Amino acid sequence: MTDRPGLPLGRFLGAPVYLAPSWFVIAVVVVVIFSPTVERSAAVGPPASYAIAVLYAVLLLLSVLVHEFAHAAAARSLGLPVHAIVANLWGGHTQFGDESPTPGRTALVAVAGPLANAALTLLGLVVLRSDLAPFGSVSRLLVVALVWSNGFVAAFNLAPGLPLDGGRVVESLVWGVTRRRSTGTLVAGWCGRVVAVAVVLWMVVLPLLSGGLPDLFTLVWTLMIAALLWQGATSAIALAQVRSRAGRLRLNDLVDPAIGLRANDTSWLRRDPRDDRAVVALDDAGRPVGVADPATLAALLASPSRPREGTPLGAVITVLDPVVVLPAEADGERVLQALATTPAYVYVVVDRLGAVVGLAPGERLAEALTGRRPQPRT
Repeated sequence: MTDRPGLPLGRFLGAPVYLAPSWFVIAVVVVVIFSPTVERSAAVGPPASYAIAVLYAVLLLLSVLVHEFAHAAAARSLGLPVHAIVANLWGGHTQFGDESPTPGRTALVAVAGPLANAALTLLGLVVLRSDLAPFGSVSRLLVVALVWSNGFVAAFNLAPGLPLDGGRVVESLVWGVTRRRSTGTLVAGWCGRVVAVAVVLWMVVLPLLSGGLPDLFTLVWTLMIAALLWQGATSAIALAQVRSRAGRLRLNDLVDPAIGLRANDTSWLRRDPRDDRAVVALDDAGRPVGVADPATLAALLASPSRPREGTPLGAVITVLDPVVVLPAEADGERVLQALATTPAYVYVVVDRLGAVVGLAPGERLAEALTGRRPQPRT
């Protein structure tokens, strides 16, 4: 059973929407910060000021969801499957499949979120300047706050560095020019580090140089945001290195030879003890269901209590869960995607006709992509 990332809120375009427990942390912070503003501007005291601040936190949540829904809608319109939408401490994120990506599609999905917040900002400005709806001090305060917050989110997310949406645009531009996604990710990751440093300079260092002193709240949140950006940028740089290695990966160098036999096959009992190929058990439809490595088969056949005649292969296999099949001609990106989306201890490798030709241990593939060991099998 897969653990849920939070409280389920429903579905959007078929994808589940969750509210992570960490969101309540930022909600409390918003209430504590915004309630004094409500008291000053609307001339109301507790508990009414807290209730209005809670309403503002909920409206901010809706703005975050609009941002993520825009990402999801753009991804779906471009043929990318959306797996989940999560609102959390730092806003939210949308999990979608990275199948057959292109620079253009990546950029379009990235800018959809900030554009949605920009649209909310413009809508709020129109409402504020119109005479169509009467405004009380509380409702005007909420609309003004939402205009400022959505405008800030739209602008900040377009900052040119990963993990922000603007970083995806930088990644796509460099990717499109160089034809190498890893190069785009690397450049956008380093840009993200620059953005993290710029946040600290702008919010902390410059005020200090001007003789000002940032309050404790500003200092703490600036450093937290900068740390988050730096961490995300660092992860992007590491991913770029993995993608660079993936571009040089040759799957055939990492595959152990194997053959496929039906699970009810008994010919394995007459196997040549010098045969170093693993055996993949197949069901009646020809799908892999389990494996038996050559050492195990040799030990069974050499044992005094060897299986009796008529014992099917299915009785001595290790069941595959999950079953992941890779074509022998798969490139590094395909292998990387398989490792990221469906981790398995071994991957079944097949030829163009679907016949089993080998097994690729998941640990060996991961080591080849992370550079912890040399790629070729010795």
